[in-house]
Amino acid sequence: MYDHIVIRYAEIALKGKNQKDFLNRLIKNIREQIKTDLEFTPKIEQEKGRIYLLLEGREPEIFFDSLNHIFGISSYSPARKTSSLDLEEIKATALDEMRQIVQGPTRFRVSVRRPNKQFPLQSPEMQQIIAAHMLKNIPGLKADLHNYDIDLLLEIRYDAAYVYTKSYAGLGGLPVGSSGRGVVLLSGGIDSPVAGWLAMKRGVTVEAVHFHSYPYTSEEAKQKVLDLAAKMAKYSNRVIVHMVPFTKIQEQIAHYCHDNMRIPIMRRIMVRIAEEIARQREAMAIFTGDNLGQVASQTMESIYAINQVATMPILRPCITMEKEEIIQLAKKIDTFEISIQPYEDCCTVFVPKDPKTKPKVEACIAEEAKLDLPELIRDAVERTERIIVYGKIIESRQQREI
Repeated sequence: MYDHIVIRYAEIALKGKNQKDFLNRLIKNIREQIKTDLEFTPKIEQEKGRIYLLLEGREPEIFFDSLNHIFGISSYSPARKTSSLDLEEIKATALDEMRQIVQGPTRFRVSVRRPNKQFPLQSPEMQQIIAAHMLKNIPGLKADLHNYDIDLLLEIRYDAAYVYTKSYAGLGGLPVGSSGRGVVLLSGGIDSPVAGWLAMKRGVTVEAVHFHSYPYTSEEAKQKVLDLAAKMAKYSNRVIVHMVPFTKIQEQIAHYCHDNMRIPIMRRIMVRIAEEIARQREAMAIFTGDNLGQVASQTMESIYAINQVATMPILRPCITMEKEEIIQLAKKIDTFEISIQPYEDCCTVFVPKDPKTKPKVEACIAEEAKLDLPELIRDAVERTERIIVYGKIIESRQQREI
């Protein structure tokens, strides 16, 4: 019976003096994700190069979904831990593991890692001893170093050995919360949830900013965004969604500004509002799902005009991807089917017939002079609703409580 899950990390191991901070964040994220998913706090131990999740009588499979959604984990394995480094106990534990999984004629090999260099037997010698013990006690086994069905792995640690035969790939990346905070402009389309996910993979705590134009957009469109945020929250324990009322601003743009300049003006105002929310939340960057050349607002000229109003970095993780690459990632993170639901967002209303694809900064400034921007931005920020999303659980909170 398995008693531990051995959790490995890769990129974190390359960190220098601040490696401890990354590891503490990863362990915290593991605890919080499992507590959210399974409603109990697991016991976790740490040793150089490894994290151990203690099963305490539970089946390891119940933890797999949580571990599969935590950035910073490179791989993990259900394992049996010996009580000591006694060779006979290690042999018996390995034999018990193999007996549980071998069915009929089987090719196998033994792989030994020996972080504990004080252990008297070197890895090749240990591999031979364990393999011989398996061949002696289990009929139908055949040793094969290259074409094997089972890889019996042993880690000789400092006070015990860990025995396992299966490893599962993790997400890699850096633990969420280790690279600061950012806001993602979550439109409801395919690209922006992917951009948020890619930001989280690099350790960013992501909060979402969504612009809605009720009654031009529906309650279903709002729920769609919350459902997308719930999918993203599976990778970060929770996501705060800032619902910005954008109707008044869009009506003002439609009334006062030139028709073909609506999109760059709208985007420039969105950046200003997102920056104000980011400052309130102590975030340091804005993430978008922009993909170069995909639509009128994502030409090089449009991006340049939109960036002109920014005072903090606007990061675009999807900028060079082909659409099919983004779609495949959206399917991987389970946001694609939600994103293609036919509910309009504010970017699809008030769309001009002939949008400007190469707007000039000077023209944008001239059009914005027709609006009372400070008042419009202040009003939108003040009326923004904050919603905390935990996986599928959505809990509304007032701004002052967040």
